[in-house]
Amino acid sequence: MTMKLSMRLMLCAAVCFVLPSVSTVSADEKAKETVSVFGDKKLEVPQSWQKTKPASSIVEYEFLVKGGEGDDAPTARVTMMAAGGDVKANIDRWKGQFAGGDAAAQKSEEKKVGDWVVHVVDLSGNFKETMGGGPFSGGKVVERQNYAMLGAILVHPEGRKYFIKMTGPSDLVKSNRESVVQMLDGLKN
Repeated sequence: MTMKLSMRLMLCAAVCFVLPSVSTVSADEKAKETVSVFGDKKLEVPQSWQKTKPASSIVEYEFLVKGGEGDDAPTARVTMMAAGGDVKANIDRWKGQFAGGDAAAQKSEEKKVGDWVVHVVDLSGNFKETMGGGPFSGGKVVERQNYAMLGAILVHPEGRKYFIKMTGPSDLVKSNRESVVQMLDGLKN
């Protein structure tokens, strides 16, 4: 056997040995996005969420949730931030942003997750989205038909509050409810 042929065979054997061990990174192996809540707890963000620049300076983290492929796929907006105020007053304000919808589907629950108290709020109907600065800005209001909001107010053992809200087309928000609830389990650790 010639030296060139021998080298080719060794190279081929090396490539054949290495290639089977090379694999694409699976969804489980991708770097997991986490959100820090008061530097005390970390919440693992669902991998399907796309991090985006917050549309408002008061929002700490913002994500886009797509309901399919392509530019015309429905999207929901997820915002996360520290905030204040009375829990009930905030929930009532959120409820005031919706009209119509199934009354039985409008609900809120309080539960203990680790040593945190979490208020989970489900709302749906016609959403009055305030354009240009948030609910107190007095900006233009656009009514979004058949929308939903999944909100969570996380109350730290010391009383600080952290808000998570997903707002978008009703079917998309409802189909992502379980992933948000699972994310909140990060408060247990």
